Amino acid sequence: MHELEGRLEHPDELEDRYARAILEQAIRNAGLRPTPQAPMAAAALVVESGTILAPAGGDSAEVGQGSEFGSTIYRQFGGRRQERGYWLLPAADNPDAATIATGDEWLDEQVEDSIR
Repeated sequence: MHELEGRLEHPDELEDRYARAILEQAIRNAGLRPTPQAPMAAAALVVESGTILAPAGGDSAEVGQGSEFGSTIYRQFGGRRQERGYWLLPAADNPDAATIATGDEWLDEQVEDSIR
């Protein structure tokens, strides 16, 4: 039980898995957007230490930002800004069943490993 307690106090692996699951959901969401740039921007994101990041700087990051929030600079994303986002933030704010199951699976694995 002491080992399980330690794993639950420092759930770095859970944070990483959960971030990956949210990113997968965001990529699915981006695929439903009417512009081809949304899936491309979503595919460029990576997970590092439980955080979803856009590793590219400059124009690539701006295009990703425009795809997520709308843009007055990049007309292909429309002029109306959506503060709640279109595909990444909705995935984080409202995780689907597959994303939530990722956390449940991790917790089950930790309990099973501790019982052995």
